[in-house]
Amino acid sequence: MNKLVALILVAAATPALAVPTPVTVRVLSQGAKFIGTGMGGVDVVLADAATGAPLAQGRIEGGTGDTAKIMNGSPRGTPIADANTARFDAMIDISEPKEIRVAVMGPMKPAGVAVAKIETRWLIPGQPVVGDGWVVDLPGLALTARREAGQVVADVSMLCGCPIAPGTLWDEKRFELKAWVGATAVPLKWAGQTGRFAAAVPAGASWVTAVDTLSGATSAARITP
Repeated sequence: MNKLVALILVAAATPALAVPTPVTVRVLSQGAKFIGTGMGGVDVVLADAATGAPLAQGRIEGGTGDTAKIMNGSPRGTPIADANTARFDAMIDISEPKEIRVAVMGPMKPAGVAVAKIETRWLIPGQPVVGDGWVVDLPGLALTARREAGQVVADVSMLCGCPIAPGTLWDEKRFELKAWVGATAVPLKWAGQTGRFAAAVPAGASWVTAVDTLSGATSAARITP
C-alpha cells in the first residue's frame, strides 16, 4: 500500500472535528413584543431533531425590546431586536449539518398561562443564525379568570406583558372577552384597570375566552372560585 492510499484511508477513518456553533433563541408574542424577564421568561430546550437528544437548555431572559422597531412594521428581514432584548444563547458542537428542534414554553408568570411551541431548522457548523437569531412566534394571550364579589373578573395581557388599556398600542376596544355558561356566552366589559374585564355572570360559568380581534391571538382560562 503506497503512502497516498494510506493517508486517504486514515483521513476517511478520522471523525470530523466538531465545530462550536452559536445559537440565539428569542420568542415574540403574537401581535406584540418579545417575551422576557418581566413575565418570568420562557423555558427553552434545543435537541437533535433526529434522535431527540438534548443539546442545550435554559431560559430566555431580558427586556421586551424597542417598541418602535417591533411595532412599526419594519421591512421583512430587518432586525428588530437590540442588545437588551430577551434571549437565550447556546453553543452547540456539530461536525456536519444537523436538524435542530427547539421547544419553548412560556411565559412562566402568571401561573397557568404558559404556551408551548416546537419548531425545527437546519444548523450549519460554525454558522450562527443571522439577524435576530431563531425567533419563535408564540401565539396566545396571558389570561386568568376568577369569581369575585358576584362577578367573573378576567385579567389579560399580551404574552410579553404589554398592557391592554385605552390609548395604548393594545387598546381595550379590540379585545373581546366572554364568560361561558355551557354554550351561552356572556360578554365581559372593560373594568377600568389595565387588562381587566368583568361582568355579572350566572352560576355555572366555567371558562373565559379572550380574542384580540386585530392580531387574532386567542386564549382560554378556567374560572377559579
